[in-house]
Amino acid sequence: MWQAGNTTGTEAHNSSFALDGIVAVDLTTSVAGQYTGRLLAMNGAKVVLVEPPEGSPMRTRGRPVPEGGETFLFRHLNQGKRSISLDLDLMAHAATLNDLLSRADVILRDEQSYIRSTSDLRSSVIECVVAEAPRDGEYSEWSFDEMSHQALSGVMNMTGVSDREPIYGVGERASYAAGTTAYISVVSALYERRTSNQGQRVDATVFESIAAMGQNLVSQFSYNGTAESRARYPGFLALLRCADAWVVLFVIRNWPTLCDVFELPELLTDRRYRTSGDRLERWPEIVSIVQEKSLTLRADDVVEACQRGRVSAEKVVGLDELINSDQWQVRRVLGTASAAAGAASQTTVRRLFDFSAAKSEINTASPPLAPAGVGSMFSEVFQ
Repeated sequence: MWQAGNTTGTEAHNSSFALDGIVAVDLTTSVAGQYTGRLLAMNGAKVVLVEPPEGSPMRTRGRPVPEGGETFLFRHLNQGKRSISLDLDLMAHAATLNDLLSRADVILRDEQSYIRSTSDLRSSVIECVVAEAPRDGEYSEWSFDEMSHQALSGVMNMTGVSDREPIYGVGERASYAAGTTAYISVVSALYERRTSNQGQRVDATVFESIAAMGQNLVSQFSYNGTAESRARYPGFLALLRCADAWVVLFVIRNWPTLCDVFELPELLTDRRYRTSGDRLERWPEIVSIVQEKSLTLRADDVVEACQRGRVSAEKVVGLDELINSDQWQVRRVLGTASAAAGAASQTTVRRLFDFSAAKSEINTASPPLAPAGVGSMFSEVFQ
């Protein structure tokens, strides 16, 4: 387990949380920055979100929760954290923040976040700056949103069919990628600190993180000036409309199953489709034939029959159906986070992977916005 900084007054003890004893101060105002803090909290760190009196901008970004006070986005990003509201124009509140920073193992901040001189921080602190773009690059002064990040990185150009416009991926994919990058950087620095007893500054940008998601696109363009374009997937993939919904199939094997499910026995004896190579060459033609049959069948029946015959198949569903799907139920994707007395518990997204030697769960609800409770918050974090 991690060894907390000496000034926190605690020693790491036997626990199944990997970051037990680590204290992080979250000064960020972005999706990427606050997601970094969530990942730290999910793995046992005590994370304090510092907000202005009116609250973090994330409290009003996105769809509001029915009971009010915050949005679903803020809730997701800040479950598991504590919060303190500070007016940094007030000398007493600025002093409170400085005291908090002096006790922290990790400081998460935006490029423009208030922070006293880094020379005043403990030498063992990990300072993580999460930004939109590298501060010394040509895009440092740009204002970004999710779509501009996806478009500029080339990731969007990979999505969609070749004869139509590229498709914008929903959600905050670029920012979550940057938050994950920042989290890995912080954990790596904490690991190194166990040997050196020294902290360091680490940087993560949305610009660079989303570019990395393009795999070798940037390297290819830098090397020979060419770029991949949207094209048909060169494999046995089919998206079919059934009578009641869409299904997606991947027929890399078990060709007889496909012919049986769609009642097309004549395809089995057609010499044009005799070998796997023949079928791949004429795959668009085969999909067109199968599509005519699929319009008369129910999606659930197609998926069940294909899976029984060991052909990969799944129904295309909306979010409401996904939440109640067998996959999500078996994997227990959603959990519950407890809230303060008198408040309702919250649904939370659980970890996607299980590690036998460590917990990684959000156990507490997102913090309400409240006046600075300096004494109680400090006693809870630094007990």
